Amino acid sequence: MTRPGHVPASAGVASVVLLVLALAGCSAGAGATTAPTAAPTVVATTAPTPTDAPASEPVAGGPCMPTDEPGTVEVTMSGRAFSTGRVEASVGEVIAFTNEDAVPHTATLDDGSCTTENLGKGATGSLVFDAPGTYPFHCRIHPDMTGTFEIS
Repeated sequence: MTRPGHVPASAGVASVVLLVLALAGCSAGAGATTAPTAAPTVVATTAPTPTDAPASEPVAGGPCMPTDEPGTVEVTMSGRAFSTGRVEASVGEVIAFTNEDAVPHTATLDDGSCTTENLGKGATGSLVFDAPGTYPFHCRIHPDMTGTFEIS
């Protein structure tokens, strides 16, 4: 039994829900002035694995390009490391990376602008630079494999 002038709690909740829905419908109408919201930015926090690390194309204007030319500077990948941490070459020289490990590797500039393809055991991939400078690089599959190009 209810007292005169008393509204049951369930009726109050239903009234609030209807009011919210009515206001939402009004603000989404033709005269709405709210600005559209931007899609959220998603940031990857995991390192790539051999199955999700596709070869990428160099970014236009990057300092190097992959090439099929034979290497004049040789670097091996063995024991999940590059044979040298510092690769010295001149502009136009071809730097060839040969993988001696059973797992795939890449040689990728840290800024991502240039990379070899994924290199399986025994495969070779080469890069050639068109601008002098110091360029840190790594293996996209094993980010702890690092080195630096010194291009003169």
